[in-house]
Amino acid sequence: MKLLQFAFSRLGPAFPRFFGNRAYDLWFTTHRFKRPAAENIAAENSDRSAININGEDVAVWSWGDGQPILFIHGWNGRGTQAAHFVEPLIQSGYRIISFDAPAHGETPGKQTNMLEIASVVQTLGEKFGPFRSTITHSFGGMILAYAGNQGFNTGSAACICPPATLQSILDHFQESLHIPDIVLNAMKEKFYRNYGTDFDRRASTLENVQRLSFPALIIHDDRDMDIDWEEGKAVADAWPGAEFILTHGLGHRRILRDHATITAVTEFIRNA
Repeated sequence: MKLLQFAFSRLGPAFPRFFGNRAYDLWFTTHRFKRPAAENIAAENSDRSAININGEDVAVWSWGDGQPILFIHGWNGRGTQAAHFVEPLIQSGYRIISFDAPAHGETPGKQTNMLEIASVVQTLGEKFGPFRSTITHSFGGMILAYAGNQGFNTGSAACICPPATLQSILDHFQESLHIPDIVLNAMKEKFYRNYGTDFDRRASTLENVQRLSFPALIIHDDRDMDIDWEEGKAVADAWPGAEFILTHGLGHRRILRDHATITAVTEFIRNA
């Protein structure tokens, strides 16, 4: 990270197109992290399968029986991050379906994008749906909002720490790598050539949730260092009838292990 920050900040202004291409590649590149013990236990107790979607063997995890609930992880996440939701939801009579997105977890690949992941969500909806509810974490909320406007069917949604816009994610990316504006502009030029100049609007969670009719619960933490809690509040405000809960001191990932959060999500799904 330090080397990348040095290269972008010091050399980027002299070679903006070269480093713009490098930033573009990094934008789509994922990183896998070791599963903690609780997730390993959940993985061992799951019905693990692989489903070929768009030529990739996507790892799919399943626990329990009954009405299906989908879990969508965030960028650099994995399907087993649903681990702490499994037992409460099984006890409530649900089946939990989760997956490793392309280039995440046990699904092959080094790079992916929003459209690929949304396509996986659509396919899982056709195979296992309609879902009683969908739980998302982080970038998974943006995926759900987009897929929901492409025909994905779910009875309700509980979105934890969702981003509001693509620009907010890009701002975090630029800040973390110390990318100068001239380099970022070169990266964006290439991005818009490949995905269209209107992609920011098409990807925007704020734009997409306005057209969703199923009930939603948005939960965000005031110590989230990855996505500001104000973004989650903005998503809730834009989503017709959505409920918002602000948690305290849990950050971006520990919130997935928080008992109160899990209870709130479980009760919301039961009552939605």
